[in-house]
Amino acid sequence: MFDLNPNSDTPLYMQLVEQTKLAIAKGYFRNGDKFPSVRELSRELLINQATVSKAFRELDRQGIIETKTGIGTFISFDDTKISARIDDMMKKLQDDLIEARYLGISLDDVTKLYNKAGDINAR
Repeated sequence: MFDLNPNSDTPLYMQLVEQTKLAIAKGYFRNGDKFPSVRELSRELLINQATVSKAFRELDRQGIIETKTGIGTFISFDDTKISARIDDMMKKLQDDLIEARYLGISLDDVTKLYNKAGDINAR
C-alpha cells in the first residue's frame, strides 16, 4: 500500500502522510479503521521509527488519525481540524484560480486538471 521513494525530494515522513491520505481517498481506510502502529510501519517499510512517528504527528495535526494509548491508532477524522483545512484550501484555490486566469489558463484546462487530479486510481 505504501511505496516510499528514498531518492525523492519529498521527505519520507511526508510521503507517508500523503500516501495515507491517498489510501483513504481510494477507500483502503475509512473513519474508525485501525491503522498500523509506528513499530509495524517501521518494520514493514524498513524506515526509522522516528520517521514514522513524525508522520503520525503530522497526520494527527491534520485531524486524520488518533492514537489511543494501550489500544492503538485509528483513522479518526477531526471535523474541526478538517474544516479549518478546507477553509485554508478554499482560500488557496481561489488565489491559484486568480493566478491561472491572469496567466490565461482556460477554465477548460483547469477542469481537465481537476478531473485528472480526481482520478485517484491513476496514481
